[in-house]
Amino acid sequence: MEDPNHSDELTFGSRLLDLSDRHLVVEVPNAAIAKQQFQTGARVYVVMVQRATRVELCCEIRDRVKVAINANVQTIGYELSLPIHVGSAQRREYYRAHVTALPIKPVKFIPMDPVLKHPMHELAFTGNMVNISGGGMGVIVHKEHVPILRDSKFFDCDIQLPMDKEQIKFSIQCQSMHSTAGRKGDVYVGLEFVITDPAHKREIVDKLVKYTTYVQREHLRHEHRNL
Repeated sequence: MEDPNHSDELTFGSRLLDLSDRHLVVEVPNAAIAKQQFQTGARVYVVMVQRATRVELCCEIRDRVKVAINANVQTIGYELSLPIHVGSAQRREYYRAHVTALPIKPVKFIPMDPVLKHPMHELAFTGNMVNISGGGMGVIVHKEHVPILRDSKFFDCDIQLPMDKEQIKFSIQCQSMHSTAGRKGDVYVGLEFVITDPAHKREIVDKLVKYTTYVQREHLRHEHRNL
């Protein structure tokens, strides 16, 4: 959920708890600032993500409500009005290459402590890359890592991308933007690369554009052989 100015400081990940022709209900974000800023009557922008589709909804917060997750578990959510405005939130600055069929090693993620800003190596885990572009990537992680994904928003990650006879290797920080539960209990996570230094960003983006171009060329070559 976001404030009307789309400030990065007021952007929070949240689960959709209920969707009907009367309202939306989303889980209250854990961040303390979210509880301070999102009050009854406030207008918020909700970006709903389903795989590659992003829709932006402008809603008003009606109330805080209790929601039953199951017979034994309840949580607190925001009841939102039906959308006042609906728009597209697609953002495609770079070509996205789908890489599930390629021999890519699992990506190692090291959560960053949200307060001290240092890596928490003891909580490191891996995920299988699904797609990648110059701006971010999508990975599949096991459901046991969901609590870490909720508690940590930023991660250090190590990436290795095979290309012909060479390997593109680099370490980068990324930010978790959204997640979707899979059919087998796993979770799809969309991540955005965070690169503050312009020169380093150009270097990484050049490598990623080179790689995604290679993947696109290989896909086209494979399709041509199957004609």
